[in-house]
Amino acid sequence: MRYIVGYGPEQRGLDAVNLAATLARSSGATLDLVVVLPDDEPTYHMYSPDRAYNEEMRRQGGEWLDDGFARVPAGVKVEGHLQAASSVTEGLMDEAEDSVRGRDVAMIVVGTSRSVRLGSIADGLLHSASVPVALAPTGYEAQPGITGITCATGVREVDDNPRQFAIDAAAQWRVPLRLMSLVAVGEGGSEERRQEWSELARLHLASIAERAAEQLPPECPVSTVVGHGGTMVEAISALDVPESEVVIVGSSRLAQPKRLFLGRTATKIMRHLSVPVIVVPRDYEPPAE
Repeated sequence: MRYIVGYGPEQRGLDAVNLAATLARSSGATLDLVVVLPDDEPTYHMYSPDRAYNEEMRRQGGEWLDDGFARVPAGVKVEGHLQAASSVTEGLMDEAEDSVRGRDVAMIVVGTSRSVRLGSIADGLLHSASVPVALAPTGYEAQPGITGITCATGVREVDDNPRQFAIDAAAQWRVPLRLMSLVAVGEGGSEERRQEWSELARLHLASIAERAAEQLPPECPVSTVVGHGGTMVEAISALDVPESEVVIVGSSRLAQPKRLFLGRTATKIMRHLSVPVIVVPRDYEPPAE
């Protein structure tokens, strides 16, 4: 199993390495640091400015790769290489979908922007990737391992994305699983409405938690939590998720099969929780081990 890590000489690159190493300590995956360079157009003149530029970029990319290797904590298996593409997003997706190298890719890990925006790389992946994408918050520090999973689940029975992914991850990593639902009653919503909707959410969570527990060993307890507020942001902000845990969210129902397409709720979760988030494509099937 392999995690592709988008690396560059920025804080986002370090954040991605730290999160990937934390995930690998729990899963045993090998990290594949990928530095994406601009496409090198073919040229046949040894003194061509394009050829000189491409050679300089490859030299610089090699230095960045060496820097990334040095930042991977001891005990974590790591490989790496340079990838040419028209964009970083395209390069990482090409690596994940390569007919040979992509067979054992289980995740793409990237850092995010310092602002409330995710950044162009993360944003591009979250609207087209075919494998789960893990997002490291700014300034993320490597942890000894993942200590728990919070999975955002819909309120309808058909909304099982990404529940099974979260169950499988909890079993593999031997950590507790918490199933989460969000209730936003709207501006001026009554206390009666909040209680009614929260109770419906709790009943639904209790039902799926029972089924999840049947698939997990005793050392992976299943719990539930309902975040509620006047707005979705308030409901999200009411949650308490330690930095050593991850939040797993699914794609919008608008996503093409086996592709990511980030919905509004998932976007708000990522922007208002300063913890790692893993986004799972619709109908995702993990690589065979």
